[in-house]
Amino acid sequence: MRIRAIDARYGGASHDSFVFSLSSYRRNLEQKWNDGDRRSWLLGDSGYTLEPWMMTPYRTAQEGGREEHFNTIHSKCRNIVERTIGVVKSRFRCILGARQLHYSPEKCIQIANVCAALHNICKKFAVPDVPVVETIEGDEHEVAASNLNQLSNIAAEIRNQIKDIL
Repeated sequence: MRIRAIDARYGGASHDSFVFSLSSYRRNLEQKWNDGDRRSWLLGDSGYTLEPWMMTPYRTAQEGGREEHFNTIHSKCRNIVERTIGVVKSRFRCILGARQLHYSPEKCIQIANVCAALHNICKKFAVPDVPVVETIEGDEHEVAASNLNQLSNIAAEIRNQIKDIL
C-alpha cells in the first residue's frame, strides 16, 4: 500500500486516465516498451486506454468465460489502489474533502504530496492504519475507446495471452 507516484497538478474533476496520459510515468513505460521490455504493466480501470503497458478489463466479458475470470482477477489486483486511497484520506482528513481545501492550487498540490510522503513513512515504520471513512465520489467518467491502432491490437493480444494463462 505504498504510493509509487503522485501527480496532484490537475483538479479533482480530471479523470485519472487524463492525468496518466500526460504523465512522465506513462512516457517511461512507453519508452521501456520501445526498448523491448514486455513484462511491465499497470492495471487500469475501463476508463483507461488499453495499451501494451496498461492492462484494462474487458468491456463485454461473457459470463462464466475466461474474459470474466480475467476481469475478476484484474479487479482484485486493482482493489489495493482504492484501499490505499481510502487509507490516505482517512489518515489525513484534510484531503477527505479535497475539493474544499481553502488554499491556492499550488498549496493543495504540496499538501497532497506531503500526505503521500507521510503515508509512505507510516507504512515503512508499520504505523497502524486508521479506519477508512466512507466517502461519496463522483461517477467515474467512461472514456470512449478510440480507433484501434497497432499498439491497441498488441495490447489486446497481450491481455488475451494473460487471460488464457489464468
